Amino acid sequence: MGFFAALTNTFRVTSSRSWSLLRPSRTLVNMSVSRPSSDMAKFKAIYGQAKHIVVLTGAGVSAESGVPTFRGAGGFWRTWQAQDLATPGAFRRNPSLVWEFYHYRREVMRTKNPNPAHIALAEAEKRLEAESRRLVVITQNIDELHKRAGSQKIIELHGSLFRTQCTVCGEELGNTDSPICTALEGKG
Repeated sequence: MGFFAALTNTFRVTSSRSWSLLRPSRTLVNMSVSRPSSDMAKFKAIYGQAKHIVVLTGAGVSAESGVPTFRGAGGFWRTWQAQDLATPGAFRRNPSLVWEFYHYRREVMRTKNPNPAHIALAEAEKRLEAESRRLVVITQNIDELHKRAGSQKIIELHGSLFRTQCTVCGEELGNTDSPICTALEGKG
């Protein structure tokens, strides 16, 4: 699943097997997770009435741009699994190694571009805004491809490759320099 659009005001999970949709009229509509609906007419009707739309994205949407997935075949860097390096604990144990890992990932991202899914979401956001409606992208991705495609209302659950945070004072800054510092020249 590249992305899932949540199409009304409030969602809540009622069990591990189903989602319930609470519409403004306070009627409950069950949507089975095990057997998703393919009723496009119903989807369009709900989408057409929705004032607030949330789109959840993960690795699948950026994989179409050639971005290696965290846990897929591209999940190894040198001899380490990516998820073993992408933690505060790994940074505390070996900051140089983690900086090299992220430098490599930043360099990979410099060769990638938003794909039609990223662009379609950005265009939908603009179109809906003109109708006094709102679309928000919530993504697990750290690649900023949604931002580069033109989306403005983005929640990055895991941060961004292109923002750094001071480990002493906590200040967070955007940084697209390559390399991010001279010590990383030729590394990665």
